[in-house]
Amino acid sequence: MEKLTVNKSVVKSLFWYGAFIWLIGLLIIIPHFKEIVPVASGIGISDTKISNALYFAWRLPLTYLFFSLIHTKWSVVIPAVWYYSAFAIRTLMVVLLFSKGQFVNGTGYLLHTLVFGAVVYVFSLITLRIIHNNMFIQSEHYLVRWFGALKMSLRELWQPLLGSYVLYLLVSLFAG
Repeated sequence: MEKLTVNKSVVKSLFWYGAFIWLIGLLIIIPHFKEIVPVASGIGISDTKISNALYFAWRLPLTYLFFSLIHTKWSVVIPAVWYYSAFAIRTLMVVLLFSKGQFVNGTGYLLHTLVFGAVVYVFSLITLRIIHNNMFIQSEHYLVRWFGALKMSLRELWQPLLGSYVLYLLVSLFAG
């Protein structure tokens, strides 16, 4: 059996195949789309926004920390696909809000969506760094190595993490 070489045409075909799969998934979701369109709540703080921000404040980091315990870089694919799918749905919601003529709410939700994508990117990057740095910690116990890799990764990427995470929480309180 001949070994498959990865070149530009293989990467392009895999990209278009993946895009086709996403398109099929979106076409399955779109009929139910009107049920998940956000109610235009305007700009300001509400009880719902506070509870959503607090729920998000612990859910996303714990999800990525859990998947960083699995010592393979492929484990990051699961939360990344989940949260980037949410990012794609939020982007479709922004388009829907703009098409309905709700420009103020659409702009607020666009800002919320962009910051959400940045947070997901930073958490995915940190999770990959934890898994990578785990190889360089000297210990017989896996959790000790993992915790050392976590500290090393947070020292490397604390500024983008703190900036994007705090910005997301603030944006989700006021314009989410």
